[in-house]
Amino acid sequence: MTDTCFACPSPATTREHVPPAYLFPERKDTDGSHDFRRNLITVPACADHNLAKSGDDEYFFWVLSTNLPANAIARIQVSTKLARAHQRRPALGHSSLSSGEEVIVMDSQAGTKHEVVQVPLDGARFQKVLDLFALGLYRHHFGERWVGSIRVHPDFIAFEGAESPADIDVNRLILLDCAKKLFANEPKHGENPSVFWYQVHEPNGPLQCLMRFVFYDGCSATAFIGEGSG
Repeated sequence: MTDTCFACPSPATTREHVPPAYLFPERKDTDGSHDFRRNLITVPACADHNLAKSGDDEYFFWVLSTNLPANAIARIQVSTKLARAHQRRPALGHSSLSSGEEVIVMDSQAGTKHEVVQVPLDGARFQKVLDLFALGLYRHHFGERWVGSIRVHPDFIAFEGAESPADIDVNRLILLDCAKKLFANEPKHGENPSVFWYQVHEPNGPLQCLMRFVFYDGCSATAFIGEGSG
C-alpha cells in the first residue's frame, strides 16, 4: 500500500525533513565535535510539498537564524550557510534588507539594549511554512495525516493588527508566558535541542492538541490543532 503525503491525499514519492534540514549545521561548519544532523525527523511527502517549497524553506531559515532571540548555533549558521546562500542567490537578502531600518530594542529579560536592523516580514509566506511544518510534525508524532483546522502562532513575532508597539510586546509576552506554563510538565522531543525541540499537550476540550516548537533556543511557536473534519 502506497503511503500518502503528510499534507495532502497525494501518493508520497519522497521524504520531507521536519523541520527542514537546512536549519541544522553541517559538520564542515562546526568544530566537528557534534553531529547536528543525526536522527532528523522525516515524513512521507509528494513532490509539491517537498522540493517545490525549497525557496520557502530558505526564507524560513533566513528569518529564524537572523532573529534576535536565536542562540549561538544560529549565529554559526548566519556566518556560514547563510553567507554561502547569499553568494549563490543574493536577491533574497537584498529584497529583505533593502526595506530595513536600524532600531534599538530592549531585551525584556536581561534589560540590555541592542542595535539591530528591523525588516518587514512576509507574513503569508512565513505562516505557510509554519502551518506545513505543524502538519508534518503531527504526522510524525501521531503517525497519521491531520485533516482538520490548524493555526500556528510564532511567539517571537508581532501580532498583526496591534495598535501600538507596546500592545505588540504585551500580547507576545502573554502568549509566551501561557505557553511555558501549559507545557511545563510535557516532555521535550528532538535529538538536536539546540537547533529544534517540540512538545505536545492534549487537553480536554475541542482542541485535538497543542504543540510547541522551539528553534535555536529562543524562537518559539504554538500550534492550535482543532477538531478533525473527517
